[in-house]
Amino acid sequence: MTEVKTNILLFIICFMPLVCSAQKITLGSCETRDGGMYQGEMASGKPHGKGKTVFKNGDTYEGSYVKGKRQGYGVYTFSDGEKYDGEWFQDQQHGRGTYYFINNNKYVGLWFRDYQQGHGVMYYYNGDKYDGEWYQDKRNGKGKYTYSGGAYYEGEWKDNQKSGKGFFDWADGTTYDGMWLNNLRSGKGTNHYADGDVYTGEWLDDVQNGKGIYKFQNGDVYEGDYLRGKRTGEGIFTFANGDRYTGHFTGGDKDGYGVLQWKNGDVYSGYWKNDRQNGHGKLTKKNGDVYEGKFKDGVFDGEIIIHYADGAKFKGIYRNGKRNGAAIEVDKDGRRFEGTYKDDLRDGKYIEKDRNGSIVAQGMYILGNRVQ
Repeated sequence: MTEVKTNILLFIICFMPLVCSAQKITLGSCETRDGGMYQGEMASGKPHGKGKTVFKNGDTYEGSYVKGKRQGYGVYTFSDGEKYDGEWFQDQQHGRGTYYFINNNKYVGLWFRDYQQGHGVMYYYNGDKYDGEWYQDKRNGKGKYTYSGGAYYEGEWKDNQKSGKGFFDWADGTTYDGMWLNNLRSGKGTNHYADGDVYTGEWLDDVQNGKGIYKFQNGDVYEGDYLRGKRTGEGIFTFANGDRYTGHFTGGDKDGYGVLQWKNGDVYSGYWKNDRQNGHGKLTKKNGDVYEGKFKDGVFDGEIIIHYADGAKFKGIYRNGKRNGAAIEVDKDGRRFEGTYKDDLRDGKYIEKDRNGSIVAQGMYILGNRVQ
C-alpha cells in the first residue's frame, strides 16, 4: 500500500509542471506587431490559435497563429486581389500552398520562407504551364514547360531560363535534344527539322557553331565547321548523287581552296568563291584530259593549259568559258598551230608548223573558216 501511494505522489510531482504551464486559450482582440487588428483565439496576450487579422493597408489574414505569429494553415488576401492559401511558419509562407496572382497566374506547390521553392506547378494566364522544381521564386532544377499552342520544353532550368540538358518540341515536327544556356541552344545537341533535315553538333546562341553534321532530307550530307549558323571553315559536302566536295567554306558557300570529285570521275582542285570555281584551278577529266589555269564564276577565264590524254596540248586565252585570244596547239603527232580564237572559233592570222618547226601553212581564219 505504501508503494502505491509513493507511485501516485511521483506521478503528481512529474506532471504538475505541465498542467501549471499549459497556456489558457481565450477569445479576444489585439494589435499585432505588424500593425494589424486581430480578433480570435489568444494566449498570454498574443494571437494563438485561430483568428483573423485586418491590416492597415487592406490586407487580411485568416487562419492559425502560434505565439503571435502566423503558423499552420491560413489564407492571406492582399488588398490588390492576390491571395495565398496554404501553410505558414513563423509569419512566412512555408510548406504547401497555393498563390493566386493578380495577373491570373496560379502557383500550386511547396514554399520555403516566403519563396516558391521545391516542387510546384505554375498555371499561367495565357494557358502555359510549368511543372517542376523552383528555387526562390524562379524555375530552377528539372521541370517541364508546356506552351498553350502545344510546344513544350522538358529539362533543366536556371533562374527561369532553359539551361543545361533539355528537350524542346515545337509541335510542328521540329525538335531539339541537347544543351541550353540562357534560353538558347548552346553546346552539343541534335535538331530535327520539320522538313526532315537533321543537324547534330555544336551550338552557340541558338545557331550552329563549331563542329557538326547536317543531313538533308534529299540525301545530301555536310560534315565540318559552322560559324554563326553558316558552313564556315573546313568541311566535306557529299551530294546525294555521289558528287563530293572537300575543302573550305564561307557563309555556306564553297570558298577558298577545295576539291570537287564528281560521280563520273572528273576532279577539280583549286580555288572557289561564292560557291563557284574562281582563281587558279586544275580540272582532271575521267578520260585523262587535264585543264589548268584561271577560272571565273565556274568557267575558264584567262590563260589555260590543256594536256590531252592522247598527248596533244593547248595553251591559250579563254574568256567566259570560250577560247578568245592567242593560242598555241600541238597535236599528238607534233604538228603546231599558232593563231587566235574568237568564241571557240579560229579567227585571224595563223601559222602551222610540222614537228621539226618548219612552216607548212599560214594564212587567215574568219570565224572558223580558213580563207587562205
